[in-house]
Amino acid sequence: MRSTDFSLAPPQGRARAMVVVERSFDSAADARRARGARRDLATHFADSPGFLWQKSYGRPPRTLGVASYFSTRDELDHALVTAPARLEPWLRLGDAHPTGRILEAEPSGYTNGVWRAEDGRMGHIERFTPTSVEAGRGAEPPRVDAASTERPSGHRPTKPRESKRPARPIADAHAMFVGATKYTGPAALIALARIYYPMIARMITMRGYIWFTTYYEFPFTLGTLAFFERRDDLLAFARMPGHRHLMQWITKDTRNGTGGYIRLHVAPEATAPLDASLDVAGPGS
Repeated sequence: MRSTDFSLAPPQGRARAMVVVERSFDSAADARRARGARRDLATHFADSPGFLWQKSYGRPPRTLGVASYFSTRDELDHALVTAPARLEPWLRLGDAHPTGRILEAEPSGYTNGVWRAEDGRMGHIERFTPTSVEAGRGAEPPRVDAASTERPSGHRPTKPRESKRPARPIADAHAMFVGATKYTGPAALIALARIYYPMIARMITMRGYIWFTTYYEFPFTLGTLAFFERRDDLLAFARMPGHRHLMQWITKDTRNGTGGYIRLHVAPEATAPLDASLDVAGPGS
């Protein structure tokens, strides 16, 4: 359900700005030596005013990165300008070949259940967020609750393999979502796997996809950070039948999940409709 009030959402959902930076190295030894610098950068962000949450990560073959979330853009900017000089190689955001990107949260997003400040209900909205083409011509986007033709397969789910395409730098991302679902227990997580893995296998082949990672919070919360080249590429994933089915599975009642949220972040220079929420729910929502 749409919202502009994220006061009950987890820290990631309350963030209004984030920065993601990464560096790739020629050898495994170089990457190991760089872990200390990445740790120092993560510590600097964590000690800065307005810091809310972060995730350090690695991407094959030898890329190290960190994504950090802040209450406001001003506080994020302060953390960047006060970073020690030795961390400058990680923070070349304005170069011709930047090491990362700053993204800002759109005012409107998605909250549900125990994380919904308005009334604590589970449910979904009637229609998807408009793409830039739909917004430009004033067309109404498709319904969220339309019948989905994609269902989880009957075979045992397997973890999707990474695409064989060369990994794209995170600086290519002009849109991302951060979100999570609070599941009810082990049975819900087992059922989730039959939906989640086929959906992710499809996502990593989609146009504009760059990278995703997950996070876990005790006892049964799973979340996702997913990066795309354009906002419309991200919305194309949101409308995918497998993702739509997952959203309906979670929000139909409180048997499978009791809360969810999504914030959509875009590059400051990107142009987006005013009503810019991401009407989806899932392990990353």
